[in-house]
Amino acid sequence: MPRIVFCLLFLLCCAVGVARISRAESVASSLVQMGPLCDVDTSAHQAVIQGVLDGLSEGKNTVLFAAGDYWLTDPRGLRVPGDTTLLMRGARFHLADNMVADGQAFLLDNVGNIRMEGGEVIGARDAWDDGVNIAGVRITGANSDYHLESMVFRDLSSNAVGVFGDSTEAPVRNVFLQQVTGINCCNIYIDYLQDNQGPAPGSDRRDQGTVAFYYVDGWVVKGCHFEGSRSDGTHFYHAHNGTFVNTTVSNSTMGGYFLEECENVVSSGNYISNNGSRGVTIERNSRFCTFTSNIVIHSGREGMWLPEIAHIMVNDNIFVENGQKNDPERDCEIRIDNSEVYHTQTEDIHIKNNIFRMRPGQTAAIFIGRTVGEVIMDGNTYYGDAPHLHRVE
Repeated sequence: MPRIVFCLLFLLCCAVGVARISRAESVASSLVQMGPLCDVDTSAHQAVIQGVLDGLSEGKNTVLFAAGDYWLTDPRGLRVPGDTTLLMRGARFHLADNMVADGQAFLLDNVGNIRMEGGEVIGARDAWDDGVNIAGVRITGANSDYHLESMVFRDLSSNAVGVFGDSTEAPVRNVFLQQVTGINCCNIYIDYLQDNQGPAPGSDRRDQGTVAFYYVDGWVVKGCHFEGSRSDGTHFYHAHNGTFVNTTVSNSTMGGYFLEECENVVSSGNYISNNGSRGVTIERNSRFCTFTSNIVIHSGREGMWLPEIAHIMVNDNIFVENGQKNDPERDCEIRIDNSEVYHTQTEDIHIKNNIFRMRPGQTAAIFIGRTVGEVIMDGNTYYGDAPHLHRVE
């Protein structure tokens, strides 16, 4: 019996040795397990995790976080290297309530090929000063290939996910968000009808939007849930060739779905509800965008605002009782405007086969401002006592 056991152990050791050699000769890749850190002082969690990330080998790496609680005390956040997958299901990342500088939980700066799955980032925005802007994930630079899935972000004072390319010529490319939840995020933005309107001192427009994409080329937001932003639910700026589908944006202080200077963006199957300002804004040189098969309900101002844009399709949607704040002439279901400020002149707008349910006293279901070019309307259905169309000549 002892001889048999010895032989089995010898064979097992040989097998392990062969596996290690085979792995070393294959494409460089590693799996690192992280945590739990229940026996480590919470003030040291961030340094321990950063040490693991800094020590990853060259090539593709996967870090598997054990379920549990991890505490982040430095607003610079965890710096994630390129070619890394973070598997974080069941992991909760708590941001300290005494942060006094801007920052984020995860920073992806000039690195690419990142995948993040699962995990929850929990902020303390009610404890932070209004001018302190802490995000969940911040992506910067001009790199590519980011996949964020099944992540939850709560109580942050900046974006849940903020993606910021360098310029139109040097964008971030290929960003994919699926089943990402952001609740009670963003900085404070004071409404137009109040004194001192605009972002809180110390914050700027990039802190607006539970999801904010600036200078991004090729992106998908799918099956997400953005609720209770203290400014805009989303903000896409110079974000081209994108898809926004099957997503809920609700109860934002300001707007819900927001495109600015964007081209070739598809939006479909979304529920945009109870946002404090415009439910949907497509503005300022945006072109060749579609908005189809969505529901826009109970916005504070227009259900949809379309200024200085061209080649837009708004088809097969349902607009319900928008303009809740009774802000004069901003109370329509759809308002289309034009000006000389931006080089794109409003024209070639298609509004077809939509259903409008209006409130008493609204200016109109559809408002078309002065100097607006061709607007093609057909097959729309109207319910309620407000005028169907108001056009300023």
